[in-house]
Amino acid sequence: MTITAAADGSSLGNPGPAGWAWYVDEDTWDAGGWPQGTNNLGELTAILRLLEATAETGEELHILADSQYAINVVSKWRLGWKKRGWTKADKKPIKNLELIQEIDRAMEGRRVTFEWVKGHAGHHMNERADDLARACAEAYQAGRTPEPGPGFGGGATRTTQPDEHATSSTAPDPRDVTPTPDAPVDEPTSRGGSADTIGVPVASVSLESQSTGVSATGEAITSTFRSHPSVFSAPTEASEPAHAAPASSVSAPTTEDAVAREREFILAWTGGDEEALAAMTDERTTRIWPGGGATTTLAGPSPASPAIGRIDAHDLGGAFLTRYRVRWEGGASLESSVWAPATSGESRLIMVHHQSTLIS
Repeated sequence: MTITAAADGSSLGNPGPAGWAWYVDEDTWDAGGWPQGTNNLGELTAILRLLEATAETGEELHILADSQYAINVVSKWRLGWKKRGWTKADKKPIKNLELIQEIDRAMEGRRVTFEWVKGHAGHHMNERADDLARACAEAYQAGRTPEPGPGFGGGATRTTQPDEHATSSTAPDPRDVTPTPDAPVDEPTSRGGSADTIGVPVASVSLESQSTGVSATGEAITSTFRSHPSVFSAPTEASEPAHAAPASSVSAPTTEDAVAREREFILAWTGGDEEALAAMTDERTTRIWPGGGATTTLAGPSPASPAIGRIDAHDLGGAFLTRYRVRWEGGASLESSVWAPATSGESRLIMVHHQSTLIS
């Protein structure tokens, strides 16, 4: 017997509120998503979740997808990247690498075939998967957490929560361009926005009890932050910061610029995008972790499935202070950053200080 299922992803803004879904029939499907994610992230996650849901069946799996990107990644490009030690021929970073590696492990010993179907063309299974994925994205857009589906075999396999990409997820700010389902879409080169709330309901999941980082002095930093990327974002797809125009041709940074930079930081931090985090630092940067440990880099443990509160920004006269709360299942922290103009003459802001303080 061969299990035939449709897998699809959706993103409102790309990146923006996003969802994924796989569908066999009305009694056999599942869906989830994130407050921020990309179309490609949704497509690949749908495939991974389908592989996981059917892992114990022993049956062949035939996957219908309208994303040529996802099909090519899983059925073609993955194999070459793996042979080269998970590197591309042009040496450029592989987007969604950890997610693709999970898919690779989930496919070991299984026969899985793919079939491209045209999106929005009346194919029933594809349309239902698309509807379910989009519904999850719309739920997060409205500040709600969508209900999971019955799963495979009629039993829901997870609690109501933002999809945590449980083992090593990635997990992205709005764009006013809606992607076509079958076109590969990369992250924008800049992000902006006001100091509106970007929080989501706290997920009903259990956190890892502790995770450990290392301070600049080599001492262990123990906190309730989770050491793998959260699903709040998809930083493995984050692009490098856009190069700013000469200072003489642009206006001075504002509190809105500081909020936009803080959003970029949150997305990169919660997703473990060390390259993007490094681009926000210079020789002045210091980060203070819960427990008092200090590092000169920004990368490190982050909470699982965080709810990010409103970002407040204050002009300090040439520098900016941003503050907000992060809540997760079983804990919360107050995050504060100081942003200052780059010393290199660029107009972009650099994070010179960040502190995470656990609160009750």
